[in-house]
Amino acid sequence: MNITQSQGVVKNTLGTETAPHLKGKMTTQLIMGCVIFALLPALCVQVYYFGYGIIWQFLICEITALICETIVALLRHRKLSIAVGDLSATVTALILAFTLPPLLQCYYTVVATVFAIIVVKSVFGGLGHNIFNPAMAGFIFIVISCPAAMSNSWIVPAPAAYTQATMSATEKVIFEKADPVNLRNLVEGLNLSENSHEDDNDLSISSIVDSFSGATYLENIKSARKTSTLDLLPGHDFTLGNYKAYVALAVAYIIGGMILFAFKIIILRMVVAFFTAFALFQWVLNHYFPGNFLPLEDGLLFGGTMLAAFFIITDPVTNAGTSRGRIYFSIFVAFLIVILRAFGSYSDAVAFAVLLGNACAPLIDVLTSRRPYGVGYIKGGFQ
Repeated sequence: MNITQSQGVVKNTLGTETAPHLKGKMTTQLIMGCVIFALLPALCVQVYYFGYGIIWQFLICEITALICETIVALLRHRKLSIAVGDLSATVTALILAFTLPPLLQCYYTVVATVFAIIVVKSVFGGLGHNIFNPAMAGFIFIVISCPAAMSNSWIVPAPAAYTQATMSATEKVIFEKADPVNLRNLVEGLNLSENSHEDDNDLSISSIVDSFSGATYLENIKSARKTSTLDLLPGHDFTLGNYKAYVALAVAYIIGGMILFAFKIIILRMVVAFFTAFALFQWVLNHYFPGNFLPLEDGLLFGGTMLAAFFIITDPVTNAGTSRGRIYFSIFVAFLIVILRAFGSYSDAVAFAVLLGNACAPLIDVLTSRRPYGVGYIKGGFQ
């Protein structure tokens, strides 16, 4: 209690401060550090099956993000240790690197990162105020702006891809504009070497065809999806060749999710609601419309479904703020992923679904808000 005197009158004023009054043990820096640590298993899998391109993409994203955060901090007269030291820029850079093609040339990566940090995050007020996920927004911005560059920079995964897509080999493509076709062929040749050790009867046609596609599986099936002939495509075995990468990556994301659960950083019911809704929507729609919708296992393993479930929709800033709202948000995003993959113009709709969910999060909060204390109360019950 403070005692002040004004015009001979002594007043007692309470020394109140704005909320919150309690300080949690988990700081922003520690939370972001746990997220980075949880993504390390997936990063190792990416390097093994896709080569060292993702390392270069992360370094470009990280350096660009730190420069952007520094500029914004200077303009806002904030301490650099606070603006840069919370590691939020590093998390955005790492997630963005996971979504970008491994062989994307450096200036495209810089543009995507600048858009994510400056436009999506800082313009809205910085950490805790952005309404859209910065990494997903940066990815969508570069996909819409430069679709050809994105589609030509993918590598089909292969066991031990790092032996061909080395740091020096990927550096020449990313920074020196070397032709990526030769490097892609070297990586894709590893699939034929791997498949040659398998029984010929178990080798699916699609595993050979896809190994020379130069694009992601979801991009390869775009024509079949638009013509409602997905059910006519040959199946594939996730224990063979490049398909092992998708299973390994899913396992790595699950391990990362378990780490986040252990530190109580993400909410378990959000992830459970997402997977339950996604499995239900994908299975039912594939059952009745097999020409348009992927089988359940394909929908889960291909694209960014697993990354979204553990590391994107659980972002506490851009999802719903109420307990029920988070469940509805997860279900809504799962539904959008399934629908947009079937009828959207772009191959993987995870980023678009997340941003649409972010845009609807305030409305979800309003529809699921708790009744204020005392409002609607009448003697003997509630009106």
